[in-house]
Amino acid sequence: MNTVLFRVVQESLTNIEKHASATRVQVRLIFHGGGLRLRIVDDGIGFDVPAIRADPRRGIGMRNMRERVESIGGDFSIASRPGRTAVLADLPLAAIERLRAPHEEAA
Repeated sequence: MNTVLFRVVQESLTNIEKHASATRVQVRLIFHGGGLRLRIVDDGIGFDVPAIRADPRRGIGMRNMRERVESIGGDFSIASRPGRTAVLADLPLAAIERLRAPHEEAA
């Protein structure tokens, strides 16, 4: 799980740096009763999410992030418009418990 979330943050920040022309970025990891949410929001120029998804030569990073999050039982989404892009990765408590490292269970 740690690697998946790290990679989502890494890819998001790389994309923001390369493409967004953002002046502010917020990265939040929010724990709540139902699990956790990773939220990355920037104030950049935004982009057309469906168009990027549809182009097989572009959006590889977005696909990789989605596949990684979904592979561990989470949900992934991106919403974008001029002035705000939000990347969300939600992991339900059941997925977190299933992925808990064996040494954590022994403690």
